[in-house]
Amino acid sequence: MEVYLKISNHFAKKMTNYWINESTYDKLKLMKTIITTLITTFILTILSSILFFWPLTVFAYRLPLAKPAPMPNKKGIINSFQPDLSIAGAPLASKEQCVKHLLSVNPLPLITVSPQELVEIFYEEGLREGIRPDVAFAQSLHETGFFSYGGDVIALQNNYAGLGTTGGGTRGLTFPEARIGIRAQIQHLKAYSSFVLPALPIVDPRYELVKKATFFGNAKTWQSLNGRWAVPGKTYGQKILAIHQDIIKTK
Repeated sequence: MEVYLKISNHFAKKMTNYWINESTYDKLKLMKTIITTLITTFILTILSSILFFWPLTVFAYRLPLAKPAPMPNKKGIINSFQPDLSIAGAPLASKEQCVKHLLSVNPLPLITVSPQELVEIFYEEGLREGIRPDVAFAQSLHETGFFSYGGDVIALQNNYAGLGTTGGGTRGLTFPEARIGIRAQIQHLKAYSSFVLPALPIVDPRYELVKKATFFGNAKTWQSLNGRWAVPGKTYGQKILAIHQDIIKTK
């Protein structure tokens, strides 16, 4: 026996009544249940995705895996006639100029400390050993692509001068913190430019390798690092000094 149910159409402009049988009513209920389930599932999926991926998105925004390295010098022209400069000596640029120039090229540097703290460490370590801290910082900008990396070394290594890298995916040396990485870089520069031992215990694992080389203590200028610190590196020193000139011009 068919059973008929009387329902009201609430969507009409004028209230009307009509009749549907029980089987049709069951189908409508099933359809409503399916639609409700689909909508609920969709909303829950969106919410769970946001809750799961949002922290990763924030972290990735701060530390992306890789991005193209900016040009090492966007203002100056790198050429073989770049005036040379001694590795040892007093800084010619201020700490503020170093920070401003870095952030003008790369507003989000991939470093384990703040830009201000990083520059402060360069000055502390460099001045202690008599190495120009501003030019050593320029060297790190050249080596890391203004701390965007994209090469063999990654940000978490705290290796700002390509120490131990030989190409072909070799990661090079890793240091426990930014200060130790900078200290190793400064000590390495001192090994090239001076016969005097570093003031603090040696943390540069490659110091002794330089000490055994014929150029130990004899590479007095930045351009004398050409073909030594970097191979072939025919304009290695010039590129560093060009970046340094841009730092000096920063206001």
